[in-house]
Parts: sequence; C-alpha cells; structure tokens
Amino acid sequence: MNETEAQLFARLKEENTDFCRLAEKHREFDRKISEFDRIYYLTSDQERKRKELQKTKLKIKDEMYAIMRENMQAQDATIIPSGSPGPSQDGRYQRKG
Repeated sequence: MNETEAQLFARLKEENTDFCRLAEKHREFDRKISEFDRIYYLTSDQERKRKELQKTKLKIKDEMYAIMRENMQAQDATIIPSGSPGPSQDGRYQRKG
C-alpha cells in the first residue's frame, strides 16, 4: 500500500533529519514572506527581498520533493517482484517472451 503525500511528508519529517531541516527552513521562509505580505505598499528593496525569499523557498521545496520522490521510488522498487521487468519508459509493463 502506498502512502499518501501527506503521510510520506509526516514520516520523512520524523525519520529524515535533512528533510526535517528543509521543512523547518521552508516554514521559516513562508513566515518571512507573510510579513512582507502584510505591508500595503512595498518599497523596491522590500519587493526585491520578498522575491528572493520566494525563490529560496521554492528551491527548498524542490529539494523536499526530490527526497520524497526518491523515497517513493525506493518504496515502489520493493513492491515490484524481482523477476518482473518493471515498467517501460512509457509507463507500461512489457510481456516476456
């Protein structure tokens, strides 16, 4: 049985120190961006800083999803029997023989 994305996120946050650190940094950047969002008019410096924070937050999110993908692939690899050819590049399974 495959985990949902939320279940995988929660498990990795508990078991993987790198993932936990990234999740905390992501949440921290989200709070900083929210502070800028409360300002009615941003100066050009504030707008630039907000965009930098958003870019960094997205990079962190990409790193988190990479860890999640690796974990899901490792999970899927344990489900497929070892004698099975696995999916082809188009995602379909091929018949032997």
